[in-house]
Amino acid sequence: MKKNVYISLSLCIFGLAFLLTGCQKAEELVPTAGNKLTALSFLTSDLVDTKITVEETDTESVIKIDADVNGLKTTDMTKISVSANIPNNARVEPAFVGPVDLSQPYNFEVVGADGERQAYVIEARLSVVYQHRTLWKKTATELGFNNHNNGAVGFSGDYVVVHDRGGLFYANISDGERAGNISMEGIDWGSLQRTVPLHMATDDAGNIASCNFGVAEGDVIHMYWWEGVTATPKMLFEYVLDIPGVQVGRKIYVRGDMTDHAFLYLGLSKKNMFLQWEIKDGQVVTQEPRRVDYSLDYTMGVQAKIVPIEVGANSNYFVARYEDGVGKVAITYMDGTTNQPIYQSEHHIQGIYHQWLGGGHAFDYAQMDGAYYMFMIEQNGGNWMREIFDIRKVMLRPDKISSIMDLIKFRNWNDWLNFPLDPNFASNGNVTGDVKVKVSPDGKSALVAFLCTNGGVELWEIY
Repeated sequence: MKKNVYISLSLCIFGLAFLLTGCQKAEELVPTAGNKLTALSFLTSDLVDTKITVEETDTESVIKIDADVNGLKTTDMTKISVSANIPNNARVEPAFVGPVDLSQPYNFEVVGADGERQAYVIEARLSVVYQHRTLWKKTATELGFNNHNNGAVGFSGDYVVVHDRGGLFYANISDGERAGNISMEGIDWGSLQRTVPLHMATDDAGNIASCNFGVAEGDVIHMYWWEGVTATPKMLFEYVLDIPGVQVGRKIYVRGDMTDHAFLYLGLSKKNMFLQWEIKDGQVVTQEPRRVDYSLDYTMGVQAKIVPIEVGANSNYFVARYEDGVGKVAITYMDGTTNQPIYQSEHHIQGIYHQWLGGGHAFDYAQMDGAYYMFMIEQNGGNWMREIFDIRKVMLRPDKISSIMDLIKFRNWNDWLNFPLDPNFASNGNVTGDVKVKVSPDGKSALVAFLCTNGGVELWEIY
């Protein structure tokens, strides 16, 4: 009996609650006034998505939206699904129904509840999302390194070229096995003022350049070059160092093809200047280099890396970042005409959640079929790791970057555990290393070689 009373009472309470709540009016959607777009989302037929923020612009004229649409090499830009964030009682005309053709400028309007219209045009570019994989890694022992002697890496034909102060050698791209030594016929390094090839570089065609170095005024630099791994060396130029307080020859970079047209760069240690030689048909245009001062809020350190983006006397270029002589993980992109920074990131953040090794002067740049990448070694005396920055915004819209953290494409904070320094070798006290990229002829893939002194070489494929 008592149980039935409890059941009846419960039903009464439930019924009363239903009457009180069920008869209430539904909460009305409060209209949002306006006709401005705040964000766009894109989805390719490959199911790669992108979302961009559209900045508020106080104008009644057409608003242009620059959109980097992530996709694959096979992405069809004529078939992109688009959705928009707009006020809840506004509409898009024509409506984003079905795939949209973004291979050309796409015009549409956002119409507010009051009938007011705001015109937009999307100017989209495909930003190819590349993957990477390790082809092989070889320790310093496996490659026959010598303590503190191996500081540069490059590509020539089917080979990875490795620098050694005692000579240059090459290994197979296919498996990393050592394949031979570069000829030093006709070069008596011991007779030179500074008696070893301190660095090496390969150009975009696989030609090789190497020189001794200078640490004081009056030192003579001898630059040699080779047309591939089986060639004998030729003298490219001699240069007498006449700038006080600097070192030269620690970093070499060549952009172009020395058998045709190229530019060779030598950065000066401890000075914001580089030397540039123009090369045509295997010969320098003039023995005396062009001297270029560049303006920064810091002074270049010992490893003065200069990486031009294209062949040309006034090519834009990247430089290494230093603070009180210590290399930092950062990106500095320079205007080749004004020699002022176009973009200068903050350097790496040290904190409990972001432990960075430092270094950062070993890097290279590549442009590949709609993608712009910087490959870098982060390193200190005891460890090294390899990483990728997606620098598309640096090249196209640097004012849209909020932090270097936004540019990281690949960085594992403990990656040094995967390939430590060789335990048979000393620590890398000078924190030296090198990175070289070889882009395929069709621009749709690349190889990247990373070298760490006393560590070894790792080869990646970008695909």
